[in-house]
Amino acid sequence: MNSGRSIMLTRFSMRRRLVGKRAAGRSPSSVPRLLSLLFAGAVAPVLGGCARPVSNVEPCPASTATAPAGHSGSLTDRERWNQVFSRTDPPFETGPNAFLSRCLDRIETRGAAVDIAMGQGRNAVLLAQRGFDVTGIDISDVAIEQAHENARAAGVSIHGELADVFTYDYGEWRWDLVSLIYFNPAKSILERLKQAVKPGGYIVIEGFGVNAVGGPPQSSKYGANELLRIFSDWTILEYQDGLFDADWGAERKQRHVVRLLAQRPAE
Repeated sequence: MNSGRSIMLTRFSMRRRLVGKRAAGRSPSSVPRLLSLLFAGAVAPVLGGCARPVSNVEPCPASTATAPAGHSGSLTDRERWNQVFSRTDPPFETGPNAFLSRCLDRIETRGAAVDIAMGQGRNAVLLAQRGFDVTGIDISDVAIEQAHENARAAGVSIHGELADVFTYDYGEWRWDLVSLIYFNPAKSILERLKQAVKPGGYIVIEGFGVNAVGGPPQSSKYGANELLRIFSDWTILEYQDGLFDADWGAERKQRHVVRLLAQRPAE
């Protein structure tokens, strides 16, 4: 069971004051918490999360990533991720992310969606099944091939693009939904992603918080209320910060996870 507490706020203007009072000085390692900011509907049930570490491997940009244990010499990002997605015992949940699925239940908009670092397409396929025209980006050609196979098996179509998520041109006002599910290093491009979302569009984020042990580089993990500050000019539909079952990692166990569903204001 996930532990923590929930807060319902009736107005967005209250969120920073309440979050600050209730969250200051606490961490999942000392007082497990769940901060839920819901501005439409009731407080949602606690669901599992996901992320992108591989055992002791840090899946991150080449400047900070290390080669898999037992492999001598340096690997490119593509080679490293190809090894990950070629494993017969994948260190991640192969089904769609539960938080993303629940967010889609609340979103009536359909249109163009981009799934960043989509891997085998578990979330890209879900988006396509929910009626989105999906582009999935990943640096691994093995993952892109697997994602297309999984889409065909599910009877849907996705557009897989073999690209570096940090240099990809996301455009401006291009996407109705951006899905960033457990690729923490993309925190560095969140401002670009905000500009890429159409007015009235959405972003769904789930990733490791600063108190999670292992996983991506510490600097890429989400700090207390960090996403609330970054998206302070958007409508926060849901925010959670606490201990949840992680989809990524050699062991499926509770870790510090942060989640966000936000909508860009219509212009």
